[in-house]
Amino acid sequence: MAEAILKQLGNNLEIYSAGLNPADHISPVAIEVLDEIGIKLLPSEPMHFSEFEGIEFDFLITVGDGTNENLQVPKSIHYKRKMHLGFKNPYTHFKNRDELKEKCQEIRDEIYAELDYFYNRILKRKKD
Repeated sequence: MAEAILKQLGNNLEIYSAGLNPADHISPVAIEVLDEIGIKLLPSEPMHFSEFEGIEFDFLITVGDGTNENLQVPKSIHYKRKMHLGFKNPYTHFKNRDELKEKCQEIRDEIYAELDYFYNRILKRKKD
């Protein structure tokens, strides 16, 4: 979701998206909740971080369970600055699809708010 949201905010950005332990598909619920706010995300297979080894990133944005301190970024990933968006994985504990969708909507809204601030207050200000 973070990649799709950031691409919508700044279509001039070069964005890479990968995971430490990526799922084998993009969740249909994630696709659905992004569509609700006008962001089209196509079904695809998430990439593994090793696809981007050797690239130095201006910003590394991590999204996932736990805190920034708990997340172990592999030493082969190089970056100048890092930002972590910590959320409990909504797919680990939910009673039904409606509850899962509600949790994903909440996370979507939080990610959107954080990335909107990041894009408009940090990235755009850097360019000015």
